[in-house]
Amino acid sequence: PDTTKRNPMRKLLTLGLFFLSLPAVAMELPVDDLAKWTTLSFNGIRPNEVGISDRALHIQVRGSASPLIFRLDKATHITGITVVASWVGELRIPEGATQGGENADDFVLKFGIVESGDQTLNWIRRRIAADWIRQLFSLAPRGSGVSRINFLSTTRQPELLGSSRTHPLSELLHETRIVYLDGPGDFEMSYRFPAPVEALGLWISADGDDTGSTFDLSINRITLHTVP
Repeated sequence: PDTTKRNPMRKLLTLGLFFLSLPAVAMELPVDDLAKWTTLSFNGIRPNEVGISDRALHIQVRGSASPLIFRLDKATHITGITVVASWVGELRIPEGATQGGENADDFVLKFGIVESGDQTLNWIRRRIAADWIRQLFSLAPRGSGVSRINFLSTTRQPELLGSSRTHPLSELLHETRIVYLDGPGDFEMSYRFPAPVEALGLWISADGDDTGSTFDLSINRITLHTVP
């Protein structure tokens, strides 16, 4: 018997299979035009220095942290991402600490996809929310909301590769470690989602404030693999 109407998971699976059957379209994002990006800052934390160097997005971390946000022109279904980057310097994870834990919550790159969802801010929550939360929800078109920031992350600890967590500071932040960095140099972050996600924007983090780390990150290419 046809149980589609009574089974929303079947609808979701059918929709996912439909999108996966469509040809992917590569969307290259501008890494050589800072005007397309918005820089946020956190209260009491020194911001990163951000600029363009050799046609790449250059982030200078000096015991600092501040995210970069890119607003997509419209909600976009993406099947995967590719980021080509390089870094120099040192990420100082204390001996015996777990990267992402207390006093060690710093990463060379966390590449976040802001996913569409049902959560919104009413006027009371908007008045008391931190600036980064207001900026996050501002990415949603009027009448819609967000689900989370889905961070794909590097790690300096190989035992963390493949692990995931919801950040203890906010249920809006989900992280998965997908690239192990054994030292400074070039690296590529590639990921294919199990099913297409509806993206509203991007959220890039490079942090050194917890550990007093000093490093430079250059992002040479960002490609979103989208479906029509």
